Amino acid sequence: VAGVRPEDLDVSIGRDMVSIRGKRFETGSVSEENYFHKELYWGAFVRNIVLPQEIDTDLAEATEKFGLLTIKLPKINKDKKAKVKVKSI
Repeated sequence: VAGVRPEDLDVSIGRDMVSIRGKRFETGSVSEENYFHKELYWGAFVRNIVLPQEIDTDLAEATEKFGLLTIKLPKINKDKKAKVKVKSI
Protein backbone atom coordinates (compact mmCIF):
# COMPACT_ATOMS: atom_id res chain seq x y z
CA VAL A 1 0.00 0.00 0.00
CA ALA A 2 2.84 2.34 -0.82
CA GLY A 3 1.65 5.92 -1.08
CA VAL A 4 -1.46 5.34 1.05
CA ARG A 5 -1.70 6.97 4.46
CA PRO A 6 -2.94 4.68 7.28
CA GLU A 7 -5.94 6.96 7.85
CA ASP A 8 -6.94 6.41 4.20
CA LEU A 9 -7.06 2.60 4.68
CA ASP A 10 -10.09 0.60 5.77
CA VAL A 11 -9.48 -3.05 6.67
CA SER A 12 -12.62 -5.13 7.32
CA ILE A 13 -12.18 -8.64 8.67
CA GLY A 14 -14.81 -11.35 8.71
CA ARG A 15 -14.41 -14.97 9.76
CA ASP A 16 -13.59 -16.06 6.21
CA MET A 17 -12.69 -12.88 4.25
CA VAL A 18 -10.51 -9.77 4.47
CA SER A 19 -11.45 -6.61 2.61
CA ILE A 20 -8.90 -3.82 2.14
CA ARG A 21 -10.14 -0.46 0.85
CA GLY A 22 -8.13 2.67 0.36
CA LYS A 23 -7.40 5.70 -1.71
CA ARG A 24 -4.08 6.80 -3.10
CA PHE A 25 -3.62 10.52 -3.79
CA GLU A 26 -1.17 11.80 -6.38
CA THR A 27 1.34 14.06 -4.62
CA GLY A 28 3.41 15.26 -7.56
CA SER A 29 3.26 15.33 -11.29
CA VAL A 30 5.68 14.16 -13.95
CA SER A 31 5.14 15.02 -17.57
CA GLU A 32 4.17 12.11 -19.82
CA GLU A 33 7.36 12.47 -21.89
CA ASN A 34 9.64 11.81 -18.90
CA TYR A 35 8.74 8.13 -18.36
CA PHE A 36 8.15 4.97 -20.38
CA HIS A 37 5.82 3.03 -18.09
CA LYS A 38 3.73 4.08 -15.10
CA GLU A 39 3.33 1.26 -12.56
CA LEU A 40 1.50 2.95 -9.67
CA TYR A 41 -1.98 4.31 -10.09
CA TRP A 42 -3.88 6.93 -8.14
CA GLY A 43 -7.41 6.75 -6.82
CA ALA A 44 -9.57 4.28 -4.92
CA PHE A 45 -8.92 0.54 -4.71
CA VAL A 46 -10.51 -2.53 -3.10
CA ARG A 47 -9.05 -5.99 -2.53
CA ASN A 48 -11.13 -8.89 -1.18
CA ILE A 49 -9.22 -11.94 -0.01
CA VAL A 50 -11.07 -15.16 0.74
CA LEU A 51 -9.39 -17.00 3.60
CA PRO A 52 -8.88 -20.78 3.50
CA GLN A 53 -9.79 -21.14 7.17
CA GLU A 54 -11.89 -19.34 9.77
CA ILE A 55 -10.08 -16.83 11.93
CA ASP A 56 -10.60 -15.23 15.33
CA THR A 57 -11.62 -11.67 14.40
CA ASP A 58 -11.21 -10.43 17.99
CA LEU A 59 -7.46 -11.12 17.91
CA ALA A 60 -6.75 -9.76 14.41
CA GLU A 61 -4.22 -6.93 14.03
CA ALA A 62 -3.23 -4.62 11.16
CA THR A 63 -0.07 -2.49 11.02
CA GLU A 64 1.57 -0.36 8.36
CA LYS A 65 5.25 0.57 8.14
CA PHE A 66 7.06 2.09 5.16
CA GLY A 67 4.14 1.24 2.83
CA LEU A 68 3.95 -2.43 3.88
CA LEU A 69 0.58 -3.47 5.31
CA THR A 70 0.83 -6.45 7.68
CA ILE A 71 -2.36 -8.17 8.82
CA LYS A 72 -2.13 -10.87 11.50
CA LEU A 73 -5.08 -13.25 11.50
CA PRO A 74 -5.00 -15.96 14.17
CA LYS A 75 -6.73 -19.17 13.16
CA ILE A 76 -9.59 -20.59 15.20
CA ASN A 77 -8.49 -23.77 16.90
CA LYS A 78 -11.40 -26.10 16.22
CA ASP A 79 -9.72 -28.93 18.13
CA LYS A 80 -9.60 -26.90 21.34
CA LYS A 81 -12.08 -28.15 23.88
CA ALA A 82 -13.26 -26.47 27.05
CA LYS A 83 -14.74 -28.06 30.13
CA VAL A 84 -17.80 -26.46 31.64
CA LYS A 85 -18.54 -26.90 35.29
CA VAL A 86 -22.15 -27.79 36.01
CA LYS A 87 -23.67 -25.59 38.72
CA SER A 88 -26.46 -26.67 40.98
CA ILE A 89 -29.43 -24.29 40.96
